Amino acid sequence: MSKRFIITEEERNDIRSRYGLLNEQDDAPNHTFIRGVQRFLNEKIRAGLKVDGLTDNNLKSDTAKAIAKYQSKIGVVPTDGVWGRDTWSKMSPKDKQRCEDLVAEEGGVIDEFINWLGKIF
Repeated sequence: MSKRFIITEEERNDIRSRYGLLNEQDDAPNHTFIRGVQRFLNEKIRAGLKVDGLTDNNLKSDTAKAIAKYQSKIGVVPTDGVWGRDTWSKMSPKDKQRCEDLVAEEGGVIDEFINWLGKIF
């Protein structure tokens, strides 16, 4: 199973300067994750987001603004609008599980099954 890492623009630039070109994937799995987060934010803070899988990291998109609002609510500092390890670490177990479930639903049957297996083991 592969792992997905969410990095900031600063971290991406650092990686590029050290190791050269960083291959950015603009594929369905990333959009799947963002759609799941958008659904979570719509449920949790009534963000009213369009569930389209699109965002930016500069607090310009509605999704980034909603992420920053949620981060503020759970005590993430700084509230940068980037869904990363700081956000995950401050989330309650219930919120984490709900977000993971929504991301899995967006990914389809295989992702839902893998998420279900994770709950068993």
